Amino acid sequence: MKQILMLMLVLSGGVTMVFAGDDKPVSSLNTHQYYSGKVGYYQPSDGLNNGLLLGIDGITEFIHYNFFLGGAVEVYPKQSITIFKDPQPDGSNPPTIDRQLMILLPLHIDLGYKLFEITDADTRGYVGVGGGYSFYFYSVDYRSSSSGLLGNTLIAKSDSKNGGNVFGSIFARLLINQIFVEPRLYFASKTEDAIDKYAYVVNSSGYSITLGFQYH
Repeated sequence: MKQILMLMLVLSGGVTMVFAGDDKPVSSLNTHQYYSGKVGYYQPSDGLNNGLLLGIDGITEFIHYNFFLGGAVEVYPKQSITIFKDPQPDGSNPPTIDRQLMILLPLHIDLGYKLFEITDADTRGYVGVGGGYSFYFYSVDYRSSSSGLLGNTLIAKSDSKNGGNVFGSIFARLLINQIFVEPRLYFASKTEDAIDKYAYVVNSSGYSITLGFQYH
C-alpha cells in the first residue's frame, strides 16, 4: 500500500509538471492550463464491487478550438471483492478468503470538447473520450483444500499478483466556477489469471461519478 501511495505522489507531481509547468497553472491568449482533484463512486465489473475512487488530472484547454487535452491518474482500493470464478473451471469451489486487497490504478489521456458555456453563471459543459492502461495490484490470504490420509484439510496460504489491461472511456464534465461533476463510462479488456490452482478475472469496465475541484 505504501508503494502505491508513493506512486500516486510521483504521478501527481508528473501530471502537475507536464500540464502546469510551475506552482500555478499557465495561461496564454490561446491556452489555459489547470489541474484538479476528484473523489467519487466507482462501479466496476465481474465481482470487483462498487467503492471509492480518487483521482487527479492536468488539463490544457485550447481556447479558440473549444477542446482540451488532459492526463489523469486514478486509484480504486477495495477489500470486499469476489473475483475468483465460482465454480472454478474444473468444477471445484473457489478458495476461502481470509483477507484480500485489490488496488486498481488507471492511467489515461483524455480529449474533451466544450459543448456550451454560460458566461454569466461561470458554467461550462464538456464531453469527451479517453483511453489508457489500468494496472492492478492484488494480495490475498486464503485457505486451500487439500486431500490427504485424514481426508480434506484446509491449508493457509498467501499470494499476490499484478497486471493490467487496456481501456477506453467516454465522459462528461459540468464545471461551475471551480467545482465539477464528472460521470464516466469505462470499457476495458478482461484480465484472467490464477493464484495457485484458482482462476480469477479482473475487469475494470464500469462507470464512475466523481465530484472535483479544478484549480485555475
